[in-house]
Amino acid sequence: MLIYGHRGASAIHPENTLRAFQHALAIGVDGIELDVHATADGIPVVIHDRDVGRTTDGSGYVDEIPLARLKTFNTGDGEHVPTLAEVLALVGGAAHLDVEIKGTGIERAVLEVLAAYPIVRWAISSFAWVTLRAVRQLDPAAELWPLAERVDDELFAIAAELASPAASLFTGAYTAETAAKLRDAGLRVVVWTVNDPREARRVEELGAFALCTDDPQRITAFDGTT
Repeated sequence: MLIYGHRGASAIHPENTLRAFQHALAIGVDGIELDVHATADGIPVVIHDRDVGRTTDGSGYVDEIPLARLKTFNTGDGEHVPTLAEVLALVGGAAHLDVEIKGTGIERAVLEVLAAYPIVRWAISSFAWVTLRAVRQLDPAAELWPLAERVDDELFAIAAELASPAASLFTGAYTAETAAKLRDAGLRVVVWTVNDPREARRVEELGAFALCTDDPQRITAFDGTT
């Protein structure tokens, strides 16, 4: 089972920062999950919320703030909101990326940045399946992971429509029953967010392809999860 750092090593460092990503890489994660919005001037940046207030000392909405101003905000420990390009340059080919698109209408901008770093391995995920449809229109070969909180016919339908090899699923929805259904549908499963080693063992035994964790150091140290 592969281990993805959720927003980097976010249990230890400010989430979605270069420091959090660097720590995750130092631990030896298989992958990193990150979130993308775009600034007022159209630059894809790595931050979870549209409202910057929770994770920075600034205020306002990402898509209403130019990059130069956004870069003045402190996200903790002297870190700042990184651009997607900065994260790709840092990670290179060292880990696979789960790029969750949060912002609306930014699919082309995200794909253009990804294309500038051909060494980077990535998949795009989103709860907004219309976003994944837009990515598919722009890039027939992109690997797309629909995000879901439950397993139902709609999830199987969108996965088939997008030719998705995997779905990203809330850990509480991953049971013996749903694991069998997903397996029968030919879908690998990335489970989120798992911070308890016992839960990591459970989802591994059910056949999870990967898990996403805030604390990859704790999970990778746990015997039996990799």
